[in-house]
Amino acid sequence: MTQTIAELGQRERRAAWRARILPVIGILLFLVAWELLVRWLDIASYLLPKPTEVVTAIVDGFDRLVDHSLVTAYEMLLGYFLAIAIAVPLAILITASRSFDNFITPIILFFQTVPKIALAPLFLVWFGVGTLPKVLVAFLISFFPIIIDTAVGLRSISPEMIDLARSMGATNFQIFTRFRLPTSLPYLFSGLKVAATLAV
Repeated sequence: MTQTIAELGQRERRAAWRARILPVIGILLFLVAWELLVRWLDIASYLLPKPTEVVTAIVDGFDRLVDHSLVTAYEMLLGYFLAIAIAVPLAILITASRSFDNFITPIILFFQTVPKIALAPLFLVWFGVGTLPKVLVAFLISFFPIIIDTAVGLRSISPEMIDLARSMGATNFQIFTRFRLPTSLPYLFSGLKVAATLAV
């Protein structure tokens, strides 16, 4: 029995080691194949640079790369958190009021169908080249996944659960804080994850 447990432990350690090392080996083999293929076919650097040239360019321009990355991160995070600050309260209002839902949902659906990339040139014309157009694009891209997933999550609670809470004397605020909000969190975090990926 002890030997069997020890063997299982060794197998698990080997499996964990393979799970960590195989992706690294795969990436290294891909980079080596890329380097050899470019050298063998003598492809021009402006068409397909070698991995060694990419690394050299990153090292040489590292300071500039960091500066631009910080600017991009600032603009993305500003639009992302602005979308959270507006989308989550709107989703709460949509689920709390049917009249507001009927009023705002067609507007949201209309703007959701508009390609966000088509709005970027308009933002440049309206607001000029700077931070604001980029923040607005990040905001629009992040806004719709957050508001839709949050609204779906707030509505996902079963009517029987709401009836049970009301039969026990729970107020609308208590139903929201103790039932609707906890139920909606997986949907909210899913929307936040999708929005964070798209906002970059």
